[in-house]
Amino acid sequence: MAHILVVDDDSAIRMFLMEVLTHAGHFVTEAESGHIALQELATHSIDLIITDIFMPTMDGIDFLVAVLRTDPHKKIIAVSGGHTAIDHRSALELARSFGAMDSMEKPVPVHRLIRTIEQALQ
Repeated sequence: MAHILVVDDDSAIRMFLMEVLTHAGHFVTEAESGHIALQELATHSIDLIITDIFMPTMDGIDFLVAVLRTDPHKKIIAVSGGHTAIDHRSALELARSFGAMDSMEKPVPVHRLIRTIEQALQ
């Protein structure tokens, strides 16, 4: 299927998404930060990225901007649980305005995520 990069500083979320996506038939690479994810993108052919917004050192918005500056057509889905409901909703709207193809609140609705990925890869 596709090679998907999961970027999240929370290892439990990364593991959950990796399990769901692997079960759906995708090859998954993980990164715990935006900086590590940029290194992965430099060395692997990635079809789609799922990134958290609130991460230390390089947040998801800075990561998204860096990726799209290099590859404006890269498919990115932003996810966030945020610190408050207002924080994560605003961050997800910001991610879409900067070029994320979709955004979802955590906990990520699995069926919607799989459907969004399928649509993106068509």
